[in-house]
Amino acid sequence: MADLNFHHLRYFWVVAHRRNLTRAAEALHVSPSALSIQLRQLEERLGHRLFERRNRQLVLTEAGRVVLTHADAIFRTGQELVGALRGMPTRSRAVLRVGAVATLSRNFQLGWLLPMLQGQQVQIRLVAGQLRDLLAQLATHALDVVLSNEAAPRDSSAGWVSRRIAQQPVSL
Repeated sequence: MADLNFHHLRYFWVVAHRRNLTRAAEALHVSPSALSIQLRQLEERLGHRLFERRNRQLVLTEAGRVVLTHADAIFRTGQELVGALRGMPTRSRAVLRVGAVATLSRNFQLGWLLPMLQGQQVQIRLVAGQLRDLLAQLATHALDVVLSNEAAPRDSSAGWVSRRIAQQPVSL
């Protein structure tokens, strides 16, 4: 199955809620024949008829009801996305997600991060924790980099690479 055409899905969604091809076409600013072609392409893509015509009215098939349930969720999520971004600056700052081992000196962390903050449009999110937990977050791309005062375990499957970036003096 090829990728779903969300443009076709939106057309279906509007028709399903309006239950009338002509009114849906007017709302979408397309001709009824163009809308009908788009719906037919979606049906071909999905391999199911989505509507039945009954007395000059469109009625959802069982497959159509399943598609409508998912389309409602998809477009509701899209509206939530737009709402979440409303009010955010259009040029948002880049985010660097840094994990730091809890035993690492705060002064060292600040010294390493400070140059990135000066004159840059970078927002830093700092997470402290144990090395194994931070590496798990790094593996799932929840973090971009991990700062540690110990090397990552040598494990060929994980492929971690540890590099010394600085040293810090220790006083007793």
